[in-house]
Amino acid sequence: MKWITIGIIAFLVPYTWLTLAFRKEGPAHQPYQDNKDRAQVLRLLGSDFYRIDLDIAILVDPLPPPAQMAPTEKLPGGLPPLLRDLLIDPPPLPSSIPMVSAPSTGLASAPYTFNFACAQPDTGERPTTATLYYRGTELVVIVGYDANPGELQSRRLDAFADVTIPAHTLAAGSHQITLIGSLGSRRWQFEVL
Repeated sequence: MKWITIGIIAFLVPYTWLTLAFRKEGPAHQPYQDNKDRAQVLRLLGSDFYRIDLDIAILVDPLPPPAQMAPTEKLPGGLPPLLRDLLIDPPPLPSSIPMVSAPSTGLASAPYTFNFACAQPDTGERPTTATLYYRGTELVVIVGYDANPGELQSRRLDAFADVTIPAHTLAAGSHQITLIGSLGSRRWQFEVL
């Protein structure tokens, strides 16, 4: 029995040192999530949709409206039917979009920035991401939520955010953009020069 114990210890010490010395840094491989992401991309590309992660900045108060503000219209909430069918996991949506302040024109060589107010679904969440899905001149922006760190709660359910579409993303011409909420969405048109 003594030799078995010595053999186990003789094996475990080098094995432990080797695994700690040559362990891969970062998260472990997640084949299910990787395959789901790949399938999501293929489904979107198969329907000529492109996806871009946008820069989002949370504002304390809304910014003043631009000089030439695009008029917006209210729409019923929820994802458009085609996009709803393409997305494998439906994203969490804000409850509603009560206000959007966006310029009516933009340059193809410059970023297009707009700000909006959204009603958060819960006081324990905050908007952290914005994703653009576009096909031709039809653009859909979805705001994503994450939980507040720890036990923090938001003081109010309305959040103000500033979103930027990168330069050279949109071709010149007239575009229609929809900002999606679960109960109410907003749509407006703008011209890219």
